[in-house]
Amino acid sequence: MQNSAITLVALALLALAVGCSSVPVGERAAVRSELVKSSEETRALFVSEIPGLEEELGKAAGYFTARISGGKVPIVGGAQGMGVLVDNTNNSRTFMNATRVDLGVGLGGGTGRLLVILETREALEEFRDGLRRFGVGAEADLGDSGAATSSFSGNGFRILAASESGAAVFATARVVNFSVNIDLTDVGVADVTVPSTGFKQADKQGEDAPRQWKYALPFLAQKVIDKGYNLPLPYGAGLIYAFNDQEQLITGLEVGINGREKAPFEFVSFDKSVTKTDSVNAKIDAWLFPFMNVYATYGPFEADAAIDILIDGDGMLEHMGLSCTGVVRPNLCDSLQDQTFLLPIKTTPSGTSWSVGGVLAGGWKGWFVTIPFNFSRIDLDRTLADGGPIITVTPRFGRTFNIGDWGNVAVFAGGNYLTSELEISGTYRVPVGGEELTFDYTVQQKNKDPWNLLLGFNWDLNKQFSWNLEYDGFIGTREAIIASVTWRF
Repeated sequence: MQNSAITLVALALLALAVGCSSVPVGERAAVRSELVKSSEETRALFVSEIPGLEEELGKAAGYFTARISGGKVPIVGGAQGMGVLVDNTNNSRTFMNATRVDLGVGLGGGTGRLLVILETREALEEFRDGLRRFGVGAEADLGDSGAATSSFSGNGFRILAASESGAAVFATARVVNFSVNIDLTDVGVADVTVPSTGFKQADKQGEDAPRQWKYALPFLAQKVIDKGYNLPLPYGAGLIYAFNDQEQLITGLEVGINGREKAPFEFVSFDKSVTKTDSVNAKIDAWLFPFMNVYATYGPFEADAAIDILIDGDGMLEHMGLSCTGVVRPNLCDSLQDQTFLLPIKTTPSGTSWSVGGVLAGGWKGWFVTIPFNFSRIDLDRTLADGGPIITVTPRFGRTFNIGDWGNVAVFAGGNYLTSELEISGTYRVPVGGEELTFDYTVQQKNKDPWNLLLGFNWDLNKQFSWNLEYDGFIGTREAIIASVTWRF
């Protein structure tokens, strides 16, 4: 029972954080028109019930109206809706979400109307930036008999509420949240995840809405959107899955036999060496400038590294200081002289990987160019391998296509430059001529081909959510599959 209550509370708070769902592009004009009509009706309703309210609204810096619906079960409840903020100074409109979460005793549901009177300019700007207020309330609403009441008040504002339909009785702690609806209000937020201008807009708000960037980042954002650019939401969080299969070049083999100090082995040859890696990383990012995103990732790392080393037996005898030319020959001469031995090294290094990087990006009329660059390291759980720095640069170019209410799909092609190093150390034992030889080895490997070609797509479901898939491996000896999902806010 306790767990169920916690779950309900968590879901309610999540609803508060996320707010109203996205409005499809094809429906936005109709939704705006309906909200403006509803705003006028709500204002008229409250004015007819409260003497002197018309004069109060005329003196105020602005006001917000909304129609909300919701319900209440014994522990949690809430309501949400959308409305219009009217700025009396310039007669502009800002479309906003209204969300309420209740925690307490009660039962019921229905619809209602809100009127927020913003008495001062400071209160209006605070409201437009996003207002959240806490309070305690006790209400009993039956059908359309609920009278207009002052639910909350504060410095420079007060909130009036009236029930419209349904029935509810409750006594609760309450959180009310107001935020700009970035689908309906043109604040310069792009529907795609690349800064762009000249992209054909299927949706226009009108001249009564100022383009005013409401976020701290990126720097210079307001100057850029004043020139007609739209920018992605500034912050992001997501997950990245990457699989990589690449052929390696082997260098720097050092071997110590039977406890001797490791020394370079020149009398070896290498068969094909392949490394496969799997990683899942959490990612956070932010647009620092309109043209530059910076990010960091962290997550588990697993790999399979296979190296076949052919060692010349005569070289091994020389390394151990054994001579087979005398009358008395060491026992190992018959087993090693003029022989070749396979040293199959197979390791499964694992640990965590982290990276920092950035993306240079820009777009025009649906075309875009991005240049991600990344520096990463691998911290391994065991000492058998040491992951060196991994550097990648991935220039891409592509085209974005609007697919209506399904969002926007970007198709891209490009190249991927990658350089990585791995040092593998370990011990291998093999029976030779009735004895067991112990090989302590260290070997360096790096990817054989730094460049390959890639194709992929990014699907922006809306301004907040997108997912990405790409394949690298059309040339060279490296193949990679990368998939990611991102939430922007």
